Amino acid sequence: MSDIAVSGAVSGRHDLRDALDLLSEQVADEILHAEPVDPDAHLPAALVQPLVRANLAEILAALAGEPSSLEPARETGRVTAAEGMPLDQLQHAYRLAGLRIWEELARRLRSRTDTTALLRASSRVWFAIDRSSNVAVRTHLESSAGLSENMARTELLRGVLTGAVHDLETARRALALPADVMLVVAVTAPGMPAVPATGTTPASNGRAAEPDRPTVRWLTHEGARLTLVAARTSEDTYNALTGLAAHSRTGASRPFTRLADAPAALVEARTAVRSLPLGRVGLARYGDRPLDALLVADGERAAELATTVLSGLRGRDPRDEELLLATVEAWFEHGGSGTRAAAALHCHRNTVLNRLARVADLTGRDINDPRAAAELYTAVRALRLQGEPA
Repeated sequence: MSDIAVSGAVSGRHDLRDALDLLSEQVADEILHAEPVDPDAHLPAALVQPLVRANLAEILAALAGEPSSLEPARETGRVTAAEGMPLDQLQHAYRLAGLRIWEELARRLRSRTDTTALLRASSRVWFAIDRSSNVAVRTHLESSAGLSENMARTELLRGVLTGAVHDLETARRALALPADVMLVVAVTAPGMPAVPATGTTPASNGRAAEPDRPTVRWLTHEGARLTLVAARTSEDTYNALTGLAAHSRTGASRPFTRLADAPAALVEARTAVRSLPLGRVGLARYGDRPLDALLVADGERAAELATTVLSGLRGRDPRDEELLLATVEAWFEHGGSGTRAAAALHCHRNTVLNRLARVADLTGRDINDPRAAAELYTAVRALRLQGEPA
């Protein structure tokens, strides 16, 4: 049988693409049920099935004489590297695909007796399999190396923020942080979507940032996102966090210039994010709410203060208690103006004054007495901030 005939055996009326669904199902099933060398690296079906189908479609198209981009093989290399799949398992998966393709081709050509032609057809099959397998392996190795570097940079950033890294100049270069810039550390609390800020890059990205744009490095720690921002000005550092603050509770440290100050800045950022009441999104800068920062810094004393000052309000109907607390907050928020507080609460000014009089009776603290008013305000803030994570 001539080479042209062999090509016809692989393509034309023997084109195997009509068996794509069957072959994909068979190969995926064998991969999923194979005994893995590392059980933790066994890929889920949701990843295996589409990768198998894409690779088989590419290989069968190549056998039919059509151009091949090998992109499915590259994607397979990237995914398996990210999932920690060993190389021998990856190569075994391609061998399984080759066996199934050859078995189907041999079944269709079983009536032919030209052994040489069958061997040539087999050669074409395994050439296509090896071609895809080699690309997948090469991409896997490249991606694994990149992932290792990314993990190393992430741990380096963690060390900078916690004070575990002492060679800070080497760390700065490894993290591609520019010199002579303003720095800010931010903490985005868990429980809200930690979306990337505009123009940011993850901590694992070692590429240098554009000169006039903030450089952002971040990692996830115990559910919270820790972010280090470097920019030309303090305001630029805060602006780089606006994307996070639009969706999440984010606290930012005061600006600083030395990486050695990063651990102290992390403490400030954690304090700042806790000064935001639960459920409220936005950016809290350390120093913007000094009283709240003081209260969250010593949660036990703050809770004692709230209990002592507001004990007369407890044990009442929760709705009545909340109404009185909201009235106190509105009065302070509007500079002690009963008229403006009433407008904010959608009630009459006399209603506000009557509620404040009830608060004075229940707590023993007249809001018109500056010292009593300070205790009331502090106690209400302490109550609102209770339950914030440390």
